Amino acid sequence: MVSTLDTVIVGAGIGGLTAAEALQRGGQKVLVLEATNRPGGRIVKITRKNGDAAEAGAQGIHSNYTEMLGMLDRFGMKGDLRPSFGKVQYLDHSGAPRISGGNSDLAKIVGTRGKLDLAYFWTRYFTFAKKFPQFEAVRDIPQYDNVSAAEELRWAGRNFTDFVLRPMSWAMANSTPDKIGMYYIVNGLRIRMTTKIMSLLHGNESLMARIASTVPVQYGAPVKTVLTTKGVVDGVELEDGTAIKANHVILSCTAAIAGQLLTEEFGQVKRFLTNYTHTPLSLVFFFLDRPLGKEAYSFMGHPFRDAMFNMALDHSKKTPFLAPSGKAIISAWPAFPGSVDLIKRTDAEIIEQARTDLEGFFPGFSPWIEEARVVRHHRAAARYEPGMYRKVLDFKKEAETFRGISFAGTDYDSIHMESGVRSGQRAAARALRGA
Repeated sequence: MVSTLDTVIVGAGIGGLTAAEALQRGGQKVLVLEATNRPGGRIVKITRKNGDAAEAGAQGIHSNYTEMLGMLDRFGMKGDLRPSFGKVQYLDHSGAPRISGGNSDLAKIVGTRGKLDLAYFWTRYFTFAKKFPQFEAVRDIPQYDNVSAAEELRWAGRNFTDFVLRPMSWAMANSTPDKIGMYYIVNGLRIRMTTKIMSLLHGNESLMARIASTVPVQYGAPVKTVLTTKGVVDGVELEDGTAIKANHVILSCTAAIAGQLLTEEFGQVKRFLTNYTHTPLSLVFFFLDRPLGKEAYSFMGHPFRDAMFNMALDHSKKTPFLAPSGKAIISAWPAFPGSVDLIKRTDAEIIEQARTDLEGFFPGFSPWIEEARVVRHHRAAARYEPGMYRKVLDFKKEAETFRGISFAGTDYDSIHMESGVRSGQRAAARALRGA
């Protein structure tokens, strides 16, 4: 048995590392337990031998990530921020490419009815939207939460649905509009319309590595269960049988894993977390032998077709500072519900499906492929289906009654890294006050 610590944190993702750093600054003795051999969780970078790299998880740092930007400043990394930008190419209803560099271009593409729909959408769900925090789920809004985006926006015409709703849902929620709640879409619209996107010079995971270098992290240390005494959490047991005692435990792993670590005495909370709705993603990265020579960095096929991989990114355009050779790095993106069966396939099958689908964006590109890799995220993001916000709020209320344990991570608030930072800060504050 390891001697008692102030706080043990399970998971070296952005929430856990934020909590560990805050607690250590607060004078606590902490330990982060990470099942894998690296920090960052779903913030990950894929790198070739020639030095070219691409973000293979969390994609960008928005300009309103105030707490994350403050953390970058504290670690002397704010100078590493670089703009991440580019145009979007859609395949229109005839399959022809249409380029959009902003809202004015999009308005031309969607036509008169589409512009009217855009104006109504913007006015109702942005200008006069119900107010709620961007990065923390705290307000119950049944009008947004209890309906899917597809149902709520059924009034819209074909162009709005195909050029706006379906691509936005695919890109922001990794889901089709009928499987995601309107609450999530309203939240995503706000950040899309009001912020700029940045990335770090050496990849977003460089911040995770920097934080991890300043706090105690034990890698290759999967946790089996939390330990309790008379209903109070007082440590964890590793899969190898090692018991680690602590005054407080922060579970900053994915919600489903957190549920598995809880004992049966946690009842409904354990059942809710164990069955948490996550979207699995199998991303395919194609490393080409040349630049694409395209104007856009993002490619959407929704107006023209249905496909397993209906979205692609050219990372050499999006984050050129990570791809010094100038050769294109193309990622192919699926979405729920198709992504559930996709992740069960072999790498070779997934790569072939992605190659076939991306020929629609880049006709004849297959001979240019030098290398292809699959990056699997079995729990890529929380899927906020209709009714999910109410369930999360109920969970949070009950979790506040637990002693010796807190929860952190993006699953409980929003997909954004800023939510992970803020949840880690809240969990640290709770541990510091001895909850």
